Amino acid sequence: MIEEVGSVVELKGKGIATVLCEKQSFCDHCASMESCQVGSDGRSRMVEALNLLGARVGDRVKLATSSRTFLQSSFILYIVPLLFLLLGAVSGKFLGGYLKIPLDPDLLAAIIGIAFLCGSFVLIRVGSRAIPRDLTMPRVVEILQED
Repeated sequence: MIEEVGSVVELKGKGIATVLCEKQSFCDHCASMESCQVGSDGRSRMVEALNLLGARVGDRVKLATSSRTFLQSSFILYIVPLLFLLLGAVSGKFLGGYLKIPLDPDLLAAIIGIAFLCGSFVLIRVGSRAIPRDLTMPRVVEILQED
């Protein structure tokens, strides 16, 4: 289970809250820490979460998402495009040698590989709309008491 703590800054319809989360200490050792800065201060980011507990604006909350959901999303976003790129490059190399066109097979492999890569991003974007948001969104699991 991956957990974050933040403050509710906005409530949206159908039980969705926008939560401002600050980076945790383990972010300092992450390879992507430089590219993950979303907030204007470089230390915070906005996260939409299911608010089934009824947290209100200003409440400090704990968010959680399952490791399984996180890993599935990471696989779809990183590995699937890589596989499409490789499939396109191999197909282009094969077609370049088989069709005897006046184009270098390596160039054709690069062109088709990039086309497959772009196509994978389109497929992921369209396919992600078919997945219900409540299956992938983090959830408010606890409303924390202020000390």
